[in-house]
Amino acid sequence: MEAAGCICQTIQSEIMHKYTKILYKFYFIPLFFISLETVAIPPAFAERIFFAGYNGGFYLKSEEEGGMEVRLGGAFQTDYRYYTEKQRADNRFDIRRGRLVFRGRLTRYFLFGMEYEFQGNETKNLVDAYGEMTFYPMHGLRFGQFKEPFSLEWQCRDKSLYFAERSMGYYLTPKRDIGLMLHGTFFTDTFNYAIGLFNGDGVDGSSSGSVHDSPEVATRIVFSPFKNTTRRWLNYFQIGGSFTFSDIDLANVDLQVRSTGMAGTNRSLYLLGSNTKFGVLNDSRSRTRYAFESFWGNGPFALSGEYIHFSYTDLKPSGSSFKNADFSSWYVSMLFFLTGEEAVLSKSVLNPVYPNRFFNPSEKTWGAFCLGLRVEGFSGDPDWIVADAFTSVRHAKAISMALNWILYPMHRFILDYTHTNFSDLLRSRVLPDGTVNYIKRENVFTARFSMDF
Repeated sequence: MEAAGCICQTIQSEIMHKYTKILYKFYFIPLFFISLETVAIPPAFAERIFFAGYNGGFYLKSEEEGGMEVRLGGAFQTDYRYYTEKQRADNRFDIRRGRLVFRGRLTRYFLFGMEYEFQGNETKNLVDAYGEMTFYPMHGLRFGQFKEPFSLEWQCRDKSLYFAERSMGYYLTPKRDIGLMLHGTFFTDTFNYAIGLFNGDGVDGSSSGSVHDSPEVATRIVFSPFKNTTRRWLNYFQIGGSFTFSDIDLANVDLQVRSTGMAGTNRSLYLLGSNTKFGVLNDSRSRTRYAFESFWGNGPFALSGEYIHFSYTDLKPSGSSFKNADFSSWYVSMLFFLTGEEAVLSKSVLNPVYPNRFFNPSEKTWGAFCLGLRVEGFSGDPDWIVADAFTSVRHAKAISMALNWILYPMHRFILDYTHTNFSDLLRSRVLPDGTVNYIKRENVFTARFSMDF
């Protein structure tokens, strides 16, 4: 029995010895790292400090000047549209936009941008995807998918627009495409330029040409002659022009012009595609656009206008000779900020307004209010209209009146009324009994709540 007891004590002693070694190893590891905290780390290995906050979007940036920076933003717009015409059955709520934006700076010389659209009626979801190399203070070389340089209205962000929709001339612009663009500014924002080469096929996933299409050249030049003078009432005056040209394939013949009440739907006021109502197109030559723009802002008042011309050359329908197709559009708009905010231009585009006082009922402040008035017109080529198709009009004229209530820089309400007259009847719907309804005018009220963060 004594021998057995000695054996048990020996075994217990060995177990305790091994257990003590294991505990020592586990406790030694954290004690080792804790001891490192008391040792001064050389500055070369110090952890970089990052700051987070909100300034036109949520951001995370390093303390180093020109260092890494990441911004997360987005846009959400929900609409209710009401049409006074009984021939329309379009009254409804709608998600007009639902976007997520991710932009940033990798180093002092390299930027990037990504934008995705979740609402897919008018886009192919991927909106922007680009990188940019910057050199000198105000110049950059951008590559990827982004807005082609054309038109003041098209270059302005949605947050900088004060009507429910862009003008009819928007449908004559090149919109977004994949390519390469050099852009920048000279003489302290007095002269702005952008020139690029693009596929000419639209956003990624669009049909590409297969015969003789070529890269599209696009350029926009804007001059602000009084930008840095002491004449404050002329500081925000600018004039400019835009131009695009490309040889095109038949797949690129796809024009759909819409009014305010047709935006975001399948309706249009002028339609021209490679498969026309009176025959299939067999050939095409080129596509040209040019535009002239002007803007003047003084304190709470701003006035702007544009003229856009668009043409296809040498379209050839089956069994017919070559002929061109020409289209044009114009608008004049006026803005007035009732609460005294200023319409400010930066790098030739209109900045979003920043309310002088945010919405805060407890302090009797209500945000910013802006009135907008716009008159516009569109002319379509009559040679490409078939009278009994009722899908295109020769002319359209519209007037829009809008009230903007901007609670915060990222929240606003828009109430927009737009009246549009058409020179010709447009088919609106076919009833179950076979009766066809037509419209020759459009009256639409749009109520929108918008979040841009």
